[in-house]
Amino acid sequence: MSLEAVRIAQEAARVRARRQTLHTRFWFAASLAAVTLAAFAMGPRVSRWAHARARKAVAARTVAVSQAPVTPAPASTPSAAAAVAISEAPKPEPVFRPAMEGPAPEASPTAAPAKAHAAVAAAAADHGCDTALVRSAPWRLSPEACAREFDANPTNARLALAIAHAEHVRGHGAEAAQWAKRALSLDPNAAEAYILIARASAEGGRHEDAHAAYQRYLELAPRGWHQAEARAGGRGARGAAPAAR
Repeated sequence: MSLEAVRIAQEAARVRARRQTLHTRFWFAASLAAVTLAAFAMGPRVSRWAHARARKAVAARTVAVSQAPVTPAPASTPSAAAAVAISEAPKPEPVFRPAMEGPAPEASPTAAPAKAHAAVAAAAADHGCDTALVRSAPWRLSPEACAREFDANPTNARLALAIAHAEHVRGHGAEAAQWAKRALSLDPNAAEAYILIARASAEGGRHEDAHAAYQRYLELAPRGWHQAEARAGGRGARGAAPAAR
């Protein structure tokens, strides 16, 4: 084959390649134009369909909310209302005495405990006998209300223990010990009753009885709520007993 024939063949190949490239570009441009026209034609329909679907979803949520049952807010109990009223009550402003009036008279040693017990009784009058307050706020327990509930349920050791706590915070150690013993007669495993008995015994100078009560509490509840008091009180009662003799 001569060089002239090779050159003619190469030129023909280049012409065919150029023609195929032009055809490819033409079809690509035509396809792109068709897709663009279809997008312009379908765009408004797709937009209307999306808006209609969104309106239906909003309407469905509105209907669901309107048909949902409304749960009334729980009314506050008289005890909670009284607690809020007490906390929000304005505090009395201090009264200043002129210097010419002389020094104020000294308060009686028993005035402060009496006022404290009166405040405890006033606070308890609004809370009744909620046995859940035995550990968190025993001063809110009313011994009278608890006694009325105990009369209706005389086998409830928890109520007897609540009365014992209520009497103890009012400074009635003997009454607290009696109710604690009644709680033990109903439930021998009521460990906290021994704490009240030990406190009353220590206040009355019966240190050996206090030591025994503390030890009994530790036997029933070695990791109980009052374990630190029982260990410390037991050591103190044991040391005070020989001195008392």
